[in-house]
Amino acid sequence: MNIAIVGATGLVGREIINLCEEFLPKDTIYTLFASSKSAGKKLKVKGKDYEVKELAEDNIESYDISLFSAGGERSKNFAEIFTSKGSYVIDNSSAFRMEKEVPLVVFGINENTISQETKLISNPNCTTMGLVMALKPLHDKYNLLNIVPVAYQAVSGSGSEAVSSLIEEESLGEKLDSDYEKGFYDRPIARNVIPLAGNLTENGYSDEEMKFVNESRKILNIPELIVEPSNARVGVKTGHGIFCSATFEEATDVQEAIGLIDSFDGVEYWKDKLPTPLDAEGNKKVLVGRMRNGLSDNRILNFWAVSDNLLKGAAFNAVQIARYIVDND
Repeated sequence: MNIAIVGATGLVGREIINLCEEFLPKDTIYTLFASSKSAGKKLKVKGKDYEVKELAEDNIESYDISLFSAGGERSKNFAEIFTSKGSYVIDNSSAFRMEKEVPLVVFGINENTISQETKLISNPNCTTMGLVMALKPLHDKYNLLNIVPVAYQAVSGSGSEAVSSLIEEESLGEKLDSDYEKGFYDRPIARNVIPLAGNLTENGYSDEEMKFVNESRKILNIPELIVEPSNARVGVKTGHGIFCSATFEEATDVQEAIGLIDSFDGVEYWKDKLPTPLDAEGNKKVLVGRMRNGLSDNRILNFWAVSDNLLKGAAFNAVQIARYIVDND
């Protein structure tokens, strides 16, 4: 088994390496790619040193599976080169997610959309991923009609520079104020909430919010799903949290809904303790809490979900897909 990891030196790339060690066959051979500035670095995989190669066409060979976490532009420029040499490509960027012929896969929900013909596979947005994991067992029982998700996105979703900026701002203590302009974001993020995650689009919603709309519909196979999203960036290192109000076709029962979630692989309901981003960090499961019926309609369920955006939200899902391909190809 030959595996390529593209973007191996980034936050998600390093998580992919750790998870490959755990979930992929022991005799797997790895090729690590990154930008020219990282070429030549050495990273350990299963105790063996691998030299990082520059992502360039001349360096690309034939691989069984290639896991991409290097940004949309690199995916657009290089994914087809890898697939043309026979490799499955599991891409973490948004470059191909809404292309009709490209499966948008959350392992545990729709991995059966992968076939030998679908060499290019998209990993969904990290915030959407956590939410749909919680929604899937509820949808299967009650038939989902619409959702109002409000997301609180951690800074690691923006990369290592954003994490460094958060740490720097936190070190300023009381010297940090609303006029601080040296951070990664337009506004200070430490001890703060910025009511925008991502970039604004022409309709006034951010691209992160529109990912909620489009990706939820595709993953859950509900083309007419009504989604009214809001996303904020919060001063948290890792762990995206979401409050969601979901309306279903059928009347719901809270205790039954909790049971459905607890029996769904990859999701866990917390009854006695409120799940937070700190609980989610390093946890491969999506954590759900505060399940309650709507005040106006018993077809509504309101709940909180939180997950590690670098694990199930990105690296772990990609490696789960890779393992599925290994077992089924």
